[in-house]
Amino acid sequence: MTANAAGARLGLGRIIGYGAGDFAFNLSFTFASLFLLYFYTDVLELDPGTAGLIIMVALVWEGITDPVIGMLANRTRSRWGRYRPYLLFGSVPLALSVAAMFLPLGLSGGALVAYCFATHLVYRTVFTFVNIPYIALSAQLTQDSDARGQLAAARMLFAISCGLLLASLTLPLAKAFGGGQAGFFLVSVVYSVLASIILFVTFAATREDVADVGERHPGFADMLATMRHNRAFLMLLLATVAGLTGYTMSGKALIYYLKYWVGSEAAVTSGLVVTLGAAAIAMLPWMIIARRTSKRFVWITGACFNLAAYLFILLAAPRGGAMLWTPLVLVGIGNSAFILTFWSMLPDTVEYGEWKTGLRAEGAIFGLIAFSQKIALGIGTGMIGIIMGWIGYVPNRPQSEATLHGIVLLYGLGPFLLFLASIVAIWFYPVSGPTHRRIVRVIERRRSRYKQGLQA
Repeated sequence: MTANAAGARLGLGRIIGYGAGDFAFNLSFTFASLFLLYFYTDVLELDPGTAGLIIMVALVWEGITDPVIGMLANRTRSRWGRYRPYLLFGSVPLALSVAAMFLPLGLSGGALVAYCFATHLVYRTVFTFVNIPYIALSAQLTQDSDARGQLAAARMLFAISCGLLLASLTLPLAKAFGGGQAGFFLVSVVYSVLASIILFVTFAATREDVADVGERHPGFADMLATMRHNRAFLMLLLATVAGLTGYTMSGKALIYYLKYWVGSEAAVTSGLVVTLGAAAIAMLPWMIIARRTSKRFVWITGACFNLAAYLFILLAAPRGGAMLWTPLVLVGIGNSAFILTFWSMLPDTVEYGEWKTGLRAEGAIFGLIAFSQKIALGIGTGMIGIIMGWIGYVPNRPQSEATLHGIVLLYGLGPFLLFLASIVAIWFYPVSGPTHRRIVRVIERRRSRYKQGLQA
């Protein structure tokens, strides 16, 4: 099937079905991203440095397994396609691994630390096994760049909607279910069951249409060679590592900023809802702007919203009112641009690499970018935990003035510098919409000549 045909037949049902998968994954991923460090420090009362290291090591491990799963999925052949079987058979193990992280066993001390580390490691391994094929599936649904933008927008709308739901419901639900470890465990069960159901729907709603005629399946050496010549991927990789580390640090530090600097645990839910709500509202306008300008323009413009917000936090350190909620809205708007452009740019680098090297290896490319993503998440989370320990943070206690000012600095300065670095990197990203369409036409001509050669 040609790229144009694949793009033309990408109906609304398939777009929604694919995008809904991200809602399912974020029922655990965003749940862990927003609340796992908080659960470790303020519910289990682990040392913040230890809690940060548990999450960082598990995320680094997930990053290491990402390219392996990507290459494995890239070589998979079944009656359901390359990537869809992983959704079918991985959804239930994923649900069990999430619930295990919050299982209240009454452990303490070293046993508690060991259990947290082991269950988080298992979760990250199973998550990779299911999520990497899901991400790579977008490159098999269509080769049309605009259609991929629609897929990315659908994914991000579902992801942000899930984040908004989790931000508004998680702490109240945990309290309603009895609070503490038991409350979080019951919340994890509800989220996990819902995620499994949605992943089955995503499996049923999608179909892999992009042909692999003439494709050679690269080994590790081929993969490295492909990456070396894929400037689009390399620039996106650098920008993503910087932006995602800043994004992670910001999300983690916001909870502590609101609970201790603002002085209200209730403000945590409100702040997360404001930020994610702004991101959800901004997604459609950013999508329209990207189609009329470029994905690169949207990335840079969105990052400028983030820079303005973090600079204001550093200078004013607001504790309430419009002075607080305005920068949080700006952060949400900037984050929306970042996640939309990242996921819609990534599949385009597959064709850029194929154009340069003759190899089409979306599984490997998505695995490598996921590796960098997890490293960034791990570094961002680990740094939050370690720095919180350095500044004298003690959970569920009044903090010293030095600790409070350290929390403000942590929330504002780190993300500011990292989003600035992402702008510098993405400035050199070489693929625009017209460029990508020309690349796809060249690839189609190559495939046509290959087919003719086989038939001769």
